[in-house]
Amino acid sequence: MYFLNMFRIKKIFSYVFKEHLFPFVGALFVFSFIFLVQYLISQIDKLVGKDLGFMVISEFMLLSLAPIFAEVVPVAVFIAVLMAFGRFGEDNEITAWRASGINFIRILVPSLVFATIIAAGMLYYNDSVLPDANHKYKLLRQDIAYKHPDINFDAGYFLEDIPDYRILIREKRDDKLYDILVYHDAARVQETIWAQSGKLEVVGDKVILNLYDGEYHEFLQDRSQEYRRSSFDKFRMVVAVQNLELRRRDSKFRSDREMSLADMLKKVEEYRGLQEKSKQNMLKNLSAAGFDTLGIDPGKTLDIANASIANIKVLSSAEGLKVEEKKALRDSLRAMENTKNRIRSFRDMSRRYKQSESKYLVEMHKKIAMPISAIIFVLIGAPLGMIVRKGGLGISGGISLVFFLIYWGILMTGERLADRLLMQPWLAMWAGNILFAVIGIFLVRYAIRERITIKVPRFIEKLFLKFKNRKR
Repeated sequence: MYFLNMFRIKKIFSYVFKEHLFPFVGALFVFSFIFLVQYLISQIDKLVGKDLGFMVISEFMLLSLAPIFAEVVPVAVFIAVLMAFGRFGEDNEITAWRASGINFIRILVPSLVFATIIAAGMLYYNDSVLPDANHKYKLLRQDIAYKHPDINFDAGYFLEDIPDYRILIREKRDDKLYDILVYHDAARVQETIWAQSGKLEVVGDKVILNLYDGEYHEFLQDRSQEYRRSSFDKFRMVVAVQNLELRRRDSKFRSDREMSLADMLKKVEEYRGLQEKSKQNMLKNLSAAGFDTLGIDPGKTLDIANASIANIKVLSSAEGLKVEEKKALRDSLRAMENTKNRIRSFRDMSRRYKQSESKYLVEMHKKIAMPISAIIFVLIGAPLGMIVRKGGLGISGGISLVFFLIYWGILMTGERLADRLLMQPWLAMWAGNILFAVIGIFLVRYAIRERITIKVPRFIEKLFLKFKNRKR
């Protein structure tokens, strides 16, 4: 009898597993095609009139499909599970299996194994295949868009193609740049330039950055008392770069979506080192102003500088001061204000480095969280399929899209919050998985108890009745 039951379970395992294959492939093809067509329509103006050959168009379509594929796979798994269990419920197969002594968990195992195999494949795809595909797509898009290659940069990331310069551009619209930070750290002078907007262009072996409505900060490394700050309506920065044409053709710069997990981890370590360097510079400047910085939190250095300035101003307002004393206080105030400005500059740089670190951490977690979501969607899709009792693509596709849009909305909201340092990167990317896992466990619990409909918890029902009676 035991061997008979084991044989029956293996047959059911194989049967349930195979029932996922065709719906998964079909959903993957249909939704990939829909999203690809939608994307190509939005990009049609960039392709028409370029006299592109068939091979170029084909390569553009194939590379465009790479990120779409990564996003559609969890949806396809969700649809496959919904369709399979919807059909099982519609044909009363689950009822028959349960009558023969096979519980819901054993029926669910093939779906979990199927999703785990898909998730493992997507983890490899996201780490090894997708980054190179995204990089090739970006280069192809630039070649199509421009008659000559341009310096590679993406909004939100430090541009490091120019020696001795770090340029951060927060937003890019067409050829206009917004919220620009330029950090130049040479042997003797440190420059920090911020501008509301600007435009970057390449002329021969020179990079020209036209900046508008901003501030210029400069101080000499060997003269800690000298600091210059000025505002400008227009600022033109010209940087000569040798072998710029070759550098652009090499296209070594990659954004987070074009990197593997190992590459992004190196960038995270790099930006953490830069943050530490900025914090040490904050302490160094405070120490140069005569303060004992032993045991002081770098985050408190600006408060200490402000308190010192306020104290000097109080002393300067005292009556009966001699001319020499007033001059000494003025010099001390000017030196302290210069120190404050330098500390604030390093603090701002540290925050920018922290934001860049957060971007890479977000993408690292996303590369793992999205494949894992395929497993979590099984916990939701199987019980829902039993409840719906319909195995058609229309109903299953509609339900899965609603859930995935909610999941994607949580993911995108978390990414924006993490980029602004309002949420930890890991929580931003895993919040959707955690929420949906709780919902999935709740649904599986009801399915194990062989309930077709979901009963609202009693405490929620009581709250609803209480609210309803109050309205009356």
